[in-house]
Order: sequence, then structure tokens, then C-alpha cells
Amino acid sequence: MGIEDLGNCLSFLKTQYDPCPGKYCARSLINSTNCIFSECQKCERGYRSNKDYDLCLECNEHAKLYDYMYLLFMFNVTVILHFYYIDKSFSNLKKKKNNLSTKKIAIIYALPLIECILSLCLSILVFPPFGSILLTSCNINGMEDWYSVFYNPQVDYYNQLNCTHEVVYPFYSLVMVFLLLVIFNMLLIRTVAKKFVFDNNIYNIFLNKSTFAALYFIPILFLVHTIAGGIIYYTYPFATIVGFLISNNFHLTSAFKENFQKSRIINSLKLLVNKRNLFIQLIHVYFYLFAIISLTKLQSVYDLLYLLCVPIPLVFFFISYKHSDPKRLNWHWEQ
Repeated sequence: MGIEDLGNCLSFLKTQYDPCPGKYCARSLINSTNCIFSECQKCERGYRSNKDYDLCLECNEHAKLYDYMYLLFMFNVTVILHFYYIDKSFSNLKKKKNNLSTKKIAIIYALPLIECILSLCLSILVFPPFGSILLTSCNINGMEDWYSVFYNPQVDYYNQLNCTHEVVYPFYSLVMVFLLLVIFNMLLIRTVAKKFVFDNNIYNIFLNKSTFAALYFIPILFLVHTIAGGIIYYTYPFATIVGFLISNNFHLTSAFKENFQKSRIINSLKLLVNKRNLFIQLIHVYFYLFAIISLTKLQSVYDLLYLLCVPIPLVFFFISYKHSDPKRLNWHWEQ
């Protein structure tokens, strides 16, 4: 029920009921015919307090692009952590075994992607409106909306009125459901994959290591989101672009370390199209696009021009890398 459907009950609420204390305490409508309201309390799930009327109103706003990008960010972090531990396991095993099948390695990389996509889709579909990818949500007005637990008022300086509820519905609980589904789908899909696809012990060890790592980092992600969900929500575009600029620099520096001495850009480009390096660069390009879209929110057609900035870090690296050779810098310093 929206504010426009309450009619005369609004004026009755203003005149006959006292204002509710605290930032998130409000009343719920019990009987619309007789305009009967509840005591000041926390709002039910799917409702948030409107302090203009001290009333719990249903969350019926359409989720914004920025909100969907936040969900996609949590999806991205989960997938990247999967890829990192798979790549780490792959690097260790490759030193011992050089006859690994590229096809099966690609399947192992595809498994966490499938698991996370399936988990994200199911998470969105089970939230209202059920079966739709278009979420209805509460309007998020500030970081304090993520931490309503800290805004429970003291009544008569003694009793605390508990008004804690999910003001940012459904973005707090949806991420938790997503992470739980990731664990469930991971255990289910990888068990099937081990039985029917990976009959070799090498691949089973490879898959087991990344699975055990996920059983550690997914609960950590759950805890981080629980504590710092609001901070992540307002900083994830900046964290993404800064983090992957640094990551890209480290990767390129380590990948082209030998070519620094040769100073041949052709050799560097050949090394770039190596399967592993190309895959990592495509991941960085994706995250640059993600960060730009999150920052601009694509509010106008001109915001699309910012997408042209994506190649700049790579181009800048190739232009400047031979000028930043540590040996050359040390030589100038000694002079």
C-alpha cells in the first residue's frame, strides 16, 4: 500500500498519534477502515519507515542501475576469488605436470562462473516480484540505512526500543542468499563434475584445492558484507577502478619483466596474446567497463564516451614501461 492509498488516515495519524522516537521507528497500519495503527516499532520485512508520517511503507521502488551494479560487484568479487585460487593451484600443478589438458582446465574455470551466475539468477528470482529479474526495493537515502541497529532509541533514558530492520531491502539479505547458494551450487555441481568429467587424480586435486579455498573465502565474504555492506555499497566503483589499475600494473610488470631489458615492443605484444595473459587482460577490461558504468550510472548518452578510456592503462604501460626499468633508474641515481 502506497502513501496515496491511505487517504484520511494520514491526517488522523498526525493528529491522534504521538510521533515515534528514533530514526527508523514507525507505525504499521492495522485497519484501514477505522484508521487503526500499531505502536511504534520496527517495520516488517519489505517495508521501511517514512519519517514524514512515522509510518511503515511497502518497498515498491524499482531498483536502480547502481543497485544492480552493487549486486554484480559482489558476484564479480566471488568469481575473481574463485579464479585466483584456481590460477594459483594451476600454477603450482603446472610445475609438476606439463601435460594438462587445456580443455579440462577451461572447464574448471567455467565451473565457478556457472555456479555464480546460477546463484545470482536464483537469488534475484526468489525476491519480490517473484520470478522477475526486475527487483522492487526500498529507496536508500544514506549509509545509515545499512546500519539501523545503531539507531535504536532510548525510551525514558532506560528502555531501548528495538527498531532494527532491513531498511535497504532487499540488498542486504539478497547478497547473503547469493553467497549461500554459491556454496550449495558449488558442492552440487563440482561433485557431479568430478564423477563424470574429471576422472584423473590430477584434476581432482586441482578442483579440490580451489573448492576448499572457496569454503574459506565465501564465509569471509559473508562476514565482510554483514559488517561493511554500507561502506562497500558507496565505495565499490572507486575500489574497483583503483584496485584493478594496481592489479593490472603488477600483472603487466611481472609478465613483461624480461622484455624490459630487451626494450622490444613486438616481443611484449607477443607475450600479451599468450592465453593466460590475454585472459587476465580481458578480465581487467571487463572491470574497467564495470567501474565506469557504476561511476557514471549512464545517465546520459555522453557518459558512453567514458568507455573509450578503457584502453588507456594498457597503452600508457607500453609507452612508459621502458622508461621505468629499475636498472636504468638506479644508473641515473648513481650518476
